[in-house]
Amino acid sequence: MICIKYLANGITISRIISSAFMLFTVPLSLEFYFLYTFSGITDMVDGTIARKMHTESKTGAVLDSVADLTFLLVAFIKLFPTLSHAFPPWIISAVILIAVVRLSAYAVGALKFHKFIALHTIANKITGFVLFCVPFIFLRIDINIVSIILCIIAGISAVEELLINIKMVQYNPDVRSIFEI
Repeated sequence: MICIKYLANGITISRIISSAFMLFTVPLSLEFYFLYTFSGITDMVDGTIARKMHTESKTGAVLDSVADLTFLLVAFIKLFPTLSHAFPPWIISAVILIAVVRLSAYAVGALKFHKFIALHTIANKITGFVLFCVPFIFLRIDINIVSIILCIIAGISAVEELLINIKMVQYNPDVRSIFEI
């Protein structure tokens, strides 16, 4: 069936479209939350469906990366002006430090394996989930607590990815943790 073969890619494309529609919503409005949640759910299910149906492809992997980048950029564009005043001042320094570690991990992977590598570790998935939850929880939980938890988790996942890329002998984007190396 042609439809089944492209189901996962269709779900991924729907994330790109829903992310684009988020640009035209008011941040933290019902419409925004609907599209934001839909985008998050499609991110969780597209890869699972592709693996379960044995329809993984390079095209699907590229689409997934484009969809992730689109979602992250649009979410940042919409949420940063609304949430930036709520975060504690130290968060900028922490985010910069985490970004430097994460970019170092990407640089090590690129130098070692001659291509861009983003690993699918458990810690990276947890980081993505916690980051995704911020717009839902920041009004209910003290933003300082949310910031500390997010920075700790993101910092651990960035350091782990750097260490994996340093220690990894053969490229494996699906390595689950440093303990598998």
